Amino acid sequence: MVSTLDPNDIPHAGKSSLMKSFITFGISSLLILISLAAFLITVEWQEFRRASAAHQSTVKLKLLLLYAEKLSRERGPTNAILGNADADDSQLRQPLKLARQETDDAYARLCASIGCNKTPNKLISELGMLAQELEQERKTIDRLASLPLKERGNEQVSAQIERMVGFINTIRPLITTLSNDVIISSSDISLLITEARLAATLREYAGQLGSALTLSLSFKRERTLKEQLKLERLKGHIEELHMRLSAHLAVAALPAEIADAKAKMEEEYFVEATAYLDSIEASTNLQTLPSPDTFYKTYVPLMDSILTLRDALLAEAEASTIKAKQDALLALSVVSILMLVFLALTIKKLRIIHQQVVVPMMQASHALRSISAGHYQEISHSNNLPEEIDEVMEGINTLNRQIKARIGLEQERDELVKTLTLQSSTDFLTGLKNRRGFYEAANIEYSRAQRHASESCIMLIDIDHFKTVNDTYGHSAGDWALTFIGGILKDNSRIHDISARHGGEEFICMLGNSNLEEGCLFAEKIRTLIQAAMVDIGPDLTPIKLTVSIGITSSQFQHPPLDMMIEQADRALYMAKNLGRNRVQRFDDSALAATAQYPLL
Repeated sequence: MVSTLDPNDIPHAGKSSLMKSFITFGISSLLILISLAAFLITVEWQEFRRASAAHQSTVKLKLLLLYAEKLSRERGPTNAILGNADADDSQLRQPLKLARQETDDAYARLCASIGCNKTPNKLISELGMLAQELEQERKTIDRLASLPLKERGNEQVSAQIERMVGFINTIRPLITTLSNDVIISSSDISLLITEARLAATLREYAGQLGSALTLSLSFKRERTLKEQLKLERLKGHIEELHMRLSAHLAVAALPAEIADAKAKMEEEYFVEATAYLDSIEASTNLQTLPSPDTFYKTYVPLMDSILTLRDALLAEAEASTIKAKQDALLALSVVSILMLVFLALTIKKLRIIHQQVVVPMMQASHALRSISAGHYQEISHSNNLPEEIDEVMEGINTLNRQIKARIGLEQERDELVKTLTLQSSTDFLTGLKNRRGFYEAANIEYSRAQRHASESCIMLIDIDHFKTVNDTYGHSAGDWALTFIGGILKDNSRIHDISARHGGEEFICMLGNSNLEEGCLFAEKIRTLIQAAMVDIGPDLTPIKLTVSIGITSSQFQHPPLDMMIEQADRALYMAKNLGRNRVQRFDDSALAATAQYPLL
């Protein structure tokens, strides 16, 4: 700390209450300020999160409504092809294909928004099941459409139309759930969301009204009583929704886009489309009725005016959530910046008080206490201190530097000892432990395994025909091969395994807490990785294939001496070599008998 301390101002021990009072005051002030800042920032952050959630839910709802719309719109070309009386339906196939593609695209966009590839929830699960059912229904529709109209039958076509309508009934609860999420997150747009849902439902009932005419148009017949009742019921729903939507939209002044969309809907659907439907219902000449294809090409574009209103309402709702989100972010930023500035000014003021009042009175006392307690801590101070205090502090700093220099030398010595110890137990070529390092680490690990009664494995690995590699390509190629084997062991060994170069082309591994079966699986993995690789043996040489023979044994909870386990692994390795190399051989009675005369390593 910088100080202009006068030697006569050195405080006595009884005056330390000054520092305590300053700390208490400073901490109390900062805690109060931080608490206030945290409260205000939390409030604004929650508002921002609420606005963000409302925006995200609005986007998801918009995409879900779009998916429902495309699914509903797909019924038009579906009805056309199911009601087609001509043998050639090639001209109807393309509109159906495009409609299905639009439905699938809408589903993909919805999935991307709600995260269908994440942890499934109710919404994701139900949408997934709906997509699967839709795919099955499409296959049924294609099969049915391939039959002549008379063979399709009134009942089959009717049932298929009802099943397509049923998909919207499956989506409706999901729309309600998302709508509620939006309304909970932002009550300001609840009216817009309600109106958009009404418009979407209105369009769906309008679509069902068109589907209800499909059978009579397809088979050029009078409508049955059941069909006529269904038509009247759908008209009632449409009229009710029309009244509710008009009442909602009359509550407040409408933006120009919504007002224009409403006027367009009134003109195109409730005047033109209604007149078109009335003309079809009133027709007495069944042969003059339009085909399903002609009907949907005329009727569906008129229904699109309802979607224009729905999209205008959703766009207004989304714009409102974006604005609320931006306003919340701005408020959060302003509050955060103001709180940070206020906090910085407070800290700066406390720091000035600390430097100009507290530190000069406490620094000399601190220096004397440090010396008397044997704590050699370097002290910064201003250059205008009295000569006597400056000499005392410089003396402390000189001693501190000497101690640091001595500690630095001791640390360098310790690091050098560690480096030499590591080098003495590490194979310079492969980076694995050498023979000495292995036995040091393995004895410790084996003793631990004996104490905890856990099983261990010893594995000896020998490169097949390694002399041929050296003789053919040179010893540098052999070094590259040894380095490759070492890398395989390092990359695949567990943290408590011990791998080392045992000498020459032989490697040894101790697998802690592993039984013989687990050890054999690991050994087989190492053997397979080496066999499958093309081993780089130098910059100017073509990579070669290598194989290894592996002998392995286990303590099997009897924990024989470590040297005996290595002997067993060596005998198993010898047997692996004799059995043709490139294999893993476990130690057992056959390996012991086969190598009885074999001199140990």
